[in-house]
Amino acid sequence: MGNVTMNQSGIIRYSALLIFCTSMLMSSIAFGEVNEWESKGNCEMILSEKAEFSPIVYSGAATTMGAHSNVFGNIQSVAATTLGEAAELHGNLLAGAAVTLDKDGFVSGDITAGEAATIGAVSSVRGNLSARTTVFIGAESQISGDLKSGGDAKLGAGASVGGNATAKTSVTLGAHAQVGIDDMDGIGEPLSNVRAFTGPIVLGLNAAVTGDATPGTIISYGMNAIVGSEYLDTTNLKNFTNEADGPVATKKAALTQKQKELADKIVPTYNELATTINSSREFVPGVYHASALTTTAGITLTFRGTGYESEKPDKWFINTDTYTSFGANLIVEVHDAAPGSTIVFNAGSYTTIGANSTLIGTIFADTYITTGENTKIKGIGLDCGGMFATNGAFILVAGSTVGIHGCWVEEQQSKGNNEVEDDADVANCYFAFDPDASNTDYENDVCCEEYGGFHGDNGVEITIT
Repeated sequence: MGNVTMNQSGIIRYSALLIFCTSMLMSSIAFGEVNEWESKGNCEMILSEKAEFSPIVYSGAATTMGAHSNVFGNIQSVAATTLGEAAELHGNLLAGAAVTLDKDGFVSGDITAGEAATIGAVSSVRGNLSARTTVFIGAESQISGDLKSGGDAKLGAGASVGGNATAKTSVTLGAHAQVGIDDMDGIGEPLSNVRAFTGPIVLGLNAAVTGDATPGTIISYGMNAIVGSEYLDTTNLKNFTNEADGPVATKKAALTQKQKELADKIVPTYNELATTINSSREFVPGVYHASALTTTAGITLTFRGTGYESEKPDKWFINTDTYTSFGANLIVEVHDAAPGSTIVFNAGSYTTIGANSTLIGTIFADTYITTGENTKIKGIGLDCGGMFATNGAFILVAGSTVGIHGCWVEEQQSKGNNEVEDDADVANCYFAFDPDASNTDYENDVCCEEYGGFHGDNGVEITIT
């Protein structure tokens, strides 16, 4: 991949329904890689086929998002992933095992499940859904893209799939379920097809398919069910492909190496920390170390930089040999930090964050990461931050948030030999969107020059110069 260059810097702002450009700065630093991106309509950002999946949250085991929790960026989980009631993921989800999205849930990108995928009632997935085994879509839920199942695919009453629905065995549409989009405004919506490779297609009462329906055996029609065009030939099974069939590559080796590099940083004697911080205090940029670290509840940790106008970003590294435990109601503040500054917490074992805490930084833990209720974790400024559990689970408890709405992404330049530039030389790859501005008002509409123009929801082209 060629060098990524930008002609100026600016602040990213996204529409709430756009898929975020989630190749985060700390993710690039963590995994030593730079990702390719391509655009597809309405500034919707997706990973190109050659790009490595780049998460803001990584779990070496299972991932759990509690009810009404939010993550702004991609999630990668080696094992199962569960999103609780009304949880929202503004990004893509890649799981090595089953995926469960509870009722009223929302995912703005793609879901890829290494086992079954279950989508609760009245939920929404704006991208594609692929699962290695069975897929069940709850009543009134919507999948905007394609659905692909390595087993059966079942749509509950009133559920819909905007793209194609394909299953290795059977496809069942409940009453009033639909595959395809009604062309109500006459703009020529593409037709969507249903394929069942070895089993039947079962259409419930008033179910509808706008395109073709091709079963492995038979089609069963409920009352008033409609298919745009029916093919009764048997589909050849060898033509079935499924993105979810491939193994989910772990990032264990890369994260283990990164944690070691962080732990090996030289620590000045005066930056050795006691195992308990029991009162509010300040941190100047530098490397800090403790055998273990606990903060008492209700204190404030202030990270004070060298000034916003500083030529180089400020960096804080807090390494612990074992665990890091943040008390409840903790507040982390950052003052006078230059753009692109980072705070990294690196724990030799686990990290816990108490309820109602506000944490700024990126967290690495060898085993698990857990949060209390209503915690907020983000990076400095509008950086999304990151949570990386090398070998264990990640648990985000109810009402908690990782990242913030509209958080921006810094993507590192790549050298010709694919090495990553020093993070002091990070270039900002911004994708701006302002529905209230005219085309000439995009002062901060900076994108990587290689990727051409992008379009916001208002149809205004963002020109790259």
